[in-house]
Parts: sequence; C-alpha cells; structure tokens
Amino acid sequence: MPLDTNTNANAGEHFFRRLLRGILPMLVWLLHFAFCYGLAAAQCAPATLRPDGPDRTLLGSATVLALAACALLAWRARGLLRHPNDAGLLEWAAFVSAWLALIGVVWNAVPVLLVAGCA
Repeated sequence: MPLDTNTNANAGEHFFRRLLRGILPMLVWLLHFAFCYGLAAAQCAPATLRPDGPDRTLLGSATVLALAACALLAWRARGLLRHPNDAGLLEWAAFVSAWLALIGVVWNAVPVLLVAGCA
C-alpha cells in the first residue's frame, strides 16, 4: 500500500501552524525585550550618549504595540477555548503563553520607562 505523501505534508504543515500559534506570544515578548533593551543600550553607549537617556516615546510606542499584539493573541486563543473539553495542549499553550507574554511585556517595560537617563 503506497504512502500518501500529500496527506503527511498537510498534517506537518497543520502541526507547525498550530505550534506557531502557541509560541507566537513568546516571540512577541522576545522581540519587545530585544528591541527595548537593545535601543536603550545603543542610545546609552559612549559614542551615541543621549543626554536625556533612551527615547521614552519610542520605547513606549513599542510597548503599546507589543501589548496590543499579545492582547490580540490572547483574544484569539480565548476563542479556541470555547469548548474546553475539545481543546488540546497547543490551544491551552497558546492561551497561557499569550497571558504570560502580556505580563512579561509589562514587566520588561517598567524599568525601561521608569529609569531616567543612562546609568
């Protein structure tokens, strides 16, 4: 009996799409963290030292954008959990990671937005 490679390819594609949905909030958190602290480090470097410290408007905008993305992903994951008995591990992972990323973005933004100037 020949193997249907088309079915296996679709199943793999479907799995990776579901997996990406589960880890996408963490990627948003990662990008926010890297952008905010990378920008703060670049603007506080001796060669590019800004007298006022990192650009808080840009950091605040990045934080609001990341929070909106995490909230949207949490809202979409909530829709998948309308029937909790039918939800699988990846659906629960998407929901929990969206909330964890939302908290992580806020936690990362607090010191960046509160600390004045470069240390």
